[in-house]
Amino acid sequence: METPRCQSGKRLSPAEAKLLLLAARPSWSEEQKALADELVPQVTQWPVFIDTARRKFALPMVYENLVTLIDSPPPAEATAALRALSLRATAEILRRHAAFDWFHGTCVLPSGVAHAYFKGPALAAQFYPDPMQRFFRDVDILVPARQRMALMQIMLENGCKVFRKAPSGFEVLSFHSEADIRDYLYLTDVPSILTPQGLPLELHATLDHRTALFDSAGMLERACEVTLNQNRLSVLANSDHAVYLSYHHTRHLWSKLNWLADIAAVVTHPDIDLNTIRAQHSKTTRLGSTVAATLELHQLASTACHPEDFTNRTPGGDLLRVCVDGLHGDLELEREMKQGRQIHTVGFDWQRNAPAWRRYQLSLRGYLHLKYDDVRSIHGPRTFRYSWALALKLRRVAQRLIGRSVQR
Repeated sequence: METPRCQSGKRLSPAEAKLLLLAARPSWSEEQKALADELVPQVTQWPVFIDTARRKFALPMVYENLVTLIDSPPPAEATAALRALSLRATAEILRRHAAFDWFHGTCVLPSGVAHAYFKGPALAAQFYPDPMQRFFRDVDILVPARQRMALMQIMLENGCKVFRKAPSGFEVLSFHSEADIRDYLYLTDVPSILTPQGLPLELHATLDHRTALFDSAGMLERACEVTLNQNRLSVLANSDHAVYLSYHHTRHLWSKLNWLADIAAVVTHPDIDLNTIRAQHSKTTRLGSTVAATLELHQLASTACHPEDFTNRTPGGDLLRVCVDGLHGDLELEREMKQGRQIHTVGFDWQRNAPAWRRYQLSLRGYLHLKYDDVRSIHGPRTFRYSWALALKLRRVAQRLIGRSVQR
């Protein structure tokens, strides 16, 4: 079998989707292996199955699990294609780990900033039996807002570039002074940086600037250490990390299968106490219902369930449904599926949100929030530049509102 081309848009059968979700985890139990033995003979679209595993970042785990099957192994051609793509993915994971090691040793440690990594390689080091199983695209690091400047200066001195999305692709930003950098950090919620090796980084001052659901300062204080590639890393505490994963992955509709593997790795980790997580975070972060739904999703996926198996709605079933619905597409499909949902949250009716007053406050803040482009062409003291930029923005808003009224 040739290495499959992109098959996005083609849908997996229920049996194929069950097998893929079942295989997207660090390892199998004997019961899960028996379920897989029943499902493999029902797979008729191996190229689509393999390509979906690739697009959804689950290839190494899917391959490692499927090759353990003795009674009903995949066809030889499918196994060969899985192996070739899995080796390619593993080589990329190793390259990204090397870039991460460079960033940690060359930029983060010398800066002396308080920090905690989350998701990506930090999560893999914290919960996975083998961190190289988990593919990651970028590195997320939480740093106090007042300390981001120190880290940013070291990154720029060592060849990192600040970039942003632009109509033509990506644009690298140039700063002419320290004041420019401070403006950019003050006005940018999550700066995007690229290391010289090409690894994207996201520099967070809060765990999620869109909501009031997380105490980022408290989570930084509770950070713990893990070892990865002989480096000691500061990462979110176990329970904090687990709850954040439930929130983040649900907000993105479980559109990547390595996120299912994340929850499987967390749930089966010997240092995780699920009862403590439920009790601690149902009150402090208002995410108890989301955590419960995530645990139900894990149970459904790990027992080879499919949305067609249910007649009644449950929170975990809702998450399983959006996960399966998203298998045939990528980011564009995820955006389409989010249409009509509550802003900044997934918006399932069983989720608790931030208090109404806080949602209005965040909406107003977003409405009036200045961007770096709004101020970088204005000269003078910061107070003058920000005030003038805000006045210009309010003027544009007023003009749009007047224009809409005239059209009506």
